[in-house]
Amino acid sequence: MAEQKPKNQDIDFTIIGQGLAGSLLAYCLLNAGKRIAIISDGKQSASRVAAGLINPITGQRFVLAEKTPAMLKLASEFYTAIETKLGIRCYFPTPLIRLFNNEKEKVFYEKRLLQPHYTPFFSTKPLSEQQLVNAPFGGVIQLQAAWLDTNTLLDALADYFISHDRITHLPAQTNSQTTTIHCEGYKIKYNPLFSWLPLQPAHGEIIHCESKSKLAPEITVKSKWLLPTSQNTCRIGATFEPHISEPTQQEQSKNALLSFVSSLKKDNEFNLLSHQAGIRPATLDKQPFIGFHPHDSNHAVFNGFGSRGSLLIPWYAKLFTETLVNQSKIPAEADIQRYESLCV
Repeated sequence: MAEQKPKNQDIDFTIIGQGLAGSLLAYCLLNAGKRIAIISDGKQSASRVAAGLINPITGQRFVLAEKTPAMLKLASEFYTAIETKLGIRCYFPTPLIRLFNNEKEKVFYEKRLLQPHYTPFFSTKPLSEQQLVNAPFGGVIQLQAAWLDTNTLLDALADYFISHDRITHLPAQTNSQTTTIHCEGYKIKYNPLFSWLPLQPAHGEIIHCESKSKLAPEITVKSKWLLPTSQNTCRIGATFEPHISEPTQQEQSKNALLSFVSSLKKDNEFNLLSHQAGIRPATLDKQPFIGFHPHDSNHAVFNGFGSRGSLLIPWYAKLFTETLVNQSKIPAEADIQRYESLCV
């Protein structure tokens, strides 16, 4: 894929980083009529390793966050519109089979059933014996889940930006009159402008496998997840290793993931196709980092979306575009002003 430098003209915003955060924010700004430049180091981002899972109900307590229904609606509309515009398929609404790890999880689920706003997210259809393999505590089918093919999306967006002459390689000079937005993922911890933000990067690994038998289309989750990408291929993940600081493929992680899929699909055989590692840009309070540097308003950050980036980024990209274009207020939960006291 050939890359070109932006034409020699004034630009409004320079975006550093071409993962999902940088790419979707760039797309929103272009659609708002702004002139942008995207600076990429050409290396693989964590977004290309991520599963792209969109799961509205999370954690052992089956939590549905207040803004999640609105975020789901916007994400569906956002990705569908991109599919139409770019002529691709990248967004796949898919039921999710959630297998309980213990009796405690089952009790939390039963309590959620008594809350009316949870009703649209659970199917009343019982799971089959085949779906309940290695699930002594049972499980449930969660609705309104989906997965995002991040590689297809990022490749298509890269071509779109190239067609608009928007991409350049590092190193590059940024115009001091423009706003530079830092979307480097976990590498923000090496950025002297924003290294004070309390990032909690988490190393994770996934594998891509081919199955001997046809796979059911549903996503299956039991601590780890199995995501069918075709009738005979799937992605399995993900490990969580906060002590590893750089993407590194671990043999023990690969074996743990292979063991997981074998325990779920005992009547099937899987051949390993690939093994990948990445660093999730998670944060201390599990909220993203968005906003302007306290002492230099020419620099901003759009980062820290962790493992829920496929759901969160469209929502916050739209909101931050409104901030950048129309000076609207950044949502308090995401505004880096909450950590301003750490910037010295």
